[in-house]
Amino acid sequence: MSALNRLPAIAADALRRLVAQSPVERWYRLSGLAPDNSPEVASVRAAQMRSMLRYTPIMMAANVVNALCVLFGVLHHVESPFLLILWGVAVCAFAVQATAIWYASRNRPPREKVSARGLWRTTRQAAILGLLWGILPAVWYPELDQWGQVLVGTLVTGMICCGAFALATVPSAGTAYVLALIAGSLVGLLRAEIPHVEVIAILLIAYSITVTYAVFGTGKLFVEHFEAETALKHNGEVIQLLLNEFEENGSDWLFELDEHLRIVSCSPRFLDVLAEETHDLRGRRFGDLLAPAGQKSFFAALSGGRAFRDVVVEAGSRSGTRWWSVTAGPLFDAKGGVCGWRGVGSDVTEAKLAKDRIVWMATTDQLTGLPNRLHFHECADRAIDRCRAAGRQVGLASLDLDGFKQVNDTLGHAAGDQLLARIALRLHDFAGDGVTIGRLGGDEFGVLIECGTGCDRMIGLLEKIVVAISAPIAIGDSTVSVGGTAGLALARSADEDIDRLMSNADTALYAAKEQQRGSVVLFSDAMQKAADERRGLADDLKLAVDERQLELHYQPIVDANTLRVVAAEALLRWRHPRRGLLSPDAFIGIAEATGQIGRIGNWVLSQACRDAAAWPDHVGVAVNVSPAQLVTNGTGTNVRAALASSGLAVHRLELEITEAVFVRHGTQAEEFMRDMDSLGVRIALDDFGTGYSSLGYITRFPVGKLKIDRSFVSGGAAIKERNAIISAIVGIARSLNMITTAEGVENPGELAWVRNLGCTQIQGYHIARPMAAADFSAYLLSQEPELVAGVRLRPAVAQA
Repeated sequence: MSALNRLPAIAADALRRLVAQSPVERWYRLSGLAPDNSPEVASVRAAQMRSMLRYTPIMMAANVVNALCVLFGVLHHVESPFLLILWGVAVCAFAVQATAIWYASRNRPPREKVSARGLWRTTRQAAILGLLWGILPAVWYPELDQWGQVLVGTLVTGMICCGAFALATVPSAGTAYVLALIAGSLVGLLRAEIPHVEVIAILLIAYSITVTYAVFGTGKLFVEHFEAETALKHNGEVIQLLLNEFEENGSDWLFELDEHLRIVSCSPRFLDVLAEETHDLRGRRFGDLLAPAGQKSFFAALSGGRAFRDVVVEAGSRSGTRWWSVTAGPLFDAKGGVCGWRGVGSDVTEAKLAKDRIVWMATTDQLTGLPNRLHFHECADRAIDRCRAAGRQVGLASLDLDGFKQVNDTLGHAAGDQLLARIALRLHDFAGDGVTIGRLGGDEFGVLIECGTGCDRMIGLLEKIVVAISAPIAIGDSTVSVGGTAGLALARSADEDIDRLMSNADTALYAAKEQQRGSVVLFSDAMQKAADERRGLADDLKLAVDERQLELHYQPIVDANTLRVVAAEALLRWRHPRRGLLSPDAFIGIAEATGQIGRIGNWVLSQACRDAAAWPDHVGVAVNVSPAQLVTNGTGTNVRAALASSGLAVHRLELEITEAVFVRHGTQAEEFMRDMDSLGVRIALDDFGTGYSSLGYITRFPVGKLKIDRSFVSGGAAIKERNAIISAIVGIARSLNMITTAEGVENPGELAWVRNLGCTQIQGYHIARPMAAADFSAYLLSQEPELVAGVRLRPAVAQA
């Protein structure tokens, strides 16, 4: 039942859809008679009415003239002249009334909106006029003779055409007028007794359909044209509004150029950007407003003859260099040729400077102004490809400053930064002409050299750079001098990339520092082999502690007067599974460079304390502490742990440090030494006199012993000089209540000499060579009687 109940509604809806899609419905909507009073439809009706009213005077005048022609031509041929005169008066009255209405409204503002009722009224008036003219053939056409019928037929045909044309913009009025006139004509035609009336009637009907369709089509075109024109006007107003806003408040400007790139028109904003006194730029060439580099970029963009966007050009102005972003498209003439350009420009100086600043910060070391590591890497990579393609040689050098860390530690980081900046100024003098210099990090610099004449010129240039940066530099109240060491690597094969080249340069730099600081060394395969060996040792060293490959040897230290053993220096040895027994010189540097020194140092400290705990109570142990160990900030804790686990008395432990600790780690060294002094552990200054000897160190820090380096005891210098140096050291130590230990005593003469100079302790081969822990314990039991007798001791144990 519910489906049956919905059938009427479904049928009505289907009928509405059918009507809505029919020509009648489309004509109804187009005619303006539909009850739609929206502003858009009302505006269309008003436009239809305004267009139709333009022809009102002419149309009404034609009606009057045609009516008079009818009266004059056929009045004496009709049976009722009075009725014909009455008809003529009615037509003329209608025409006069319509003209009067038009005349009265001509000075009033045109109506912008017309309702559907107003259009219905106009349609009714058009239908009345059509009926008036339709009465003429319907009533009098049968009464006329042949010439009268021709006159009426001609007038009716003309009235159909003229009326349809005049009323075409209002399809409802035009259709009503044509249909009414055609209906009257058909009635008169069918009443007249003329041959072929059926054929003529059919032609008249076809003619009426054609005219009606033309009215419909003309009205449709008018409506579409009006709507398009309205939309265009609206869009134009919006665009104009936006342009006005753009001109008044925007930072961009518009311009138009002719085929010779002269300015035809431009926005006032353009004048503000140029900051020129002129108020008119028309006729000036756009390129004249640009800098040479900007002209090149602009003309390159124009050369393609196609639109381009966001081309940044450099412009010159009274306020300085500016940058514009230009977007433009070509204008074409009737033949398709480019006859000008139209575009928009904007001042992007601030954005350009900000972007350049970001790029500069990303590619430049801000302290020195040199290319940073990343940018230098990119430059070197491009240079390798460029030189390889051109058949030229390219070299890369790693340049390191000698002594920079000491300046940094003694004068402070601010002074170190000033020093780097001053050195960078000197390096800038060598940059250019195939030479690129960048800061790789810290006090390391990279030098890229493109050369076609071999490596001699490269080495000569690097030597000049080393000489230049080695000159003294005033930093505040101090004058400092740092040297430079460089390692040079050449691109020798096609498969060597930038990473390989930089690695080779670092290897050469390391070799140069080992050979002679301040030199320039060229990379060789032998250096690579040595570097590979070092890397192999570094890898093996990681397993040395766990696999118990490390061991300690001890060299006795005796009292200078009694020759009794008072201590032993712990000396580290590495029993490598393939290389045999290695001295510290072979691997301590590797341990420091790879960060393994902390772990190894802790093992040495713990093992030395355990070994010494088994010795007589009057024998102490001296352990060397690497400067690199202090960086870990845990050495003091490790000392306490080693003493606690071994049970060794605190006063029996002595820690030896070198003077380099004060320069490299001054603050950490002071904290560590004061901590050890408060604990009761003695601090010995090793190799005193060979480094950065300063009385400030030994008076400022809690140092208990000075160890005189072997070079002053058995070195190559003259005995007079060595005698003076040792005497001075002993005198300083005696006045500061310090112990002095003479290292490297090789024979009885040296023993007697240093004893006479006042040294309090002796260490050297004349006393004993370093020995394993077990052998040293045996040595302690047997050495005292023989030493007291002054006999030179040579232990029977295997010597290392």
